[in-house]
Amino acid sequence: MFGIGGLEMLIILVILVGIVSLVIYFASRRRQTQRGEEQRERTREEFGSEYERAAEERGSEEEAEKELRQRRGRVERQVEPLSDESRQRYEERWREVEGIFVENPERSVELADRAVSELLEERNFIADASQSDQDTERGLAAMHPEVANDYREARRARAGVVARSARGPDDSSGEESDEKGTEKLRQAIRRYRVVYERLMER
Repeated sequence: MFGIGGLEMLIILVILVGIVSLVIYFASRRRQTQRGEEQRERTREEFGSEYERAAEERGSEEEAEKELRQRRGRVERQVEPLSDESRQRYEERWREVEGIFVENPERSVELADRAVSELLEERNFIADASQSDQDTERGLAAMHPEVANDYREARRARAGVVARSARGPDDSSGEESDEKGTEKLRQAIRRYRVVYERLMER
């Protein structure tokens, strides 16, 4: 059907179609890769260190992104605003937290922890009584990643207060100096305040 010239032209045409198809395929893959990288970069900026933490836990950036977005969506659907009455009540409680720090810093940390915990519960970050502290922390981190580390560090300091209380006043093994210990508690209050203020915003 084809002469020599026609057959050569057909082969050239098939090769050209193949090359064009490959170019389109690789360009499409490259665009998809770029879009994926851009999306991950936006997610990294949006969730900060929570993105890195989730990626390490999940073993994959794609899985981390998926989990963080699912978590945020779930929390956004369940979180409730504070009433003006509740807001006023928490403001009074926070004044008490800061007011007793000089006299009793450990008690101040306990009150700060209780106020933030109750705020989380009232805002519905804690969906039910069986929810673990880790799930509460993850929910807060998905919604407000900028305060997640403050919350973790404040809770760690509060756990130290509880441990010291359990040991009793006579057990001074491994204790820091009063000045150093008080500074750690001051930092814990500062961290709790960051979380408290964020939860009070909306």
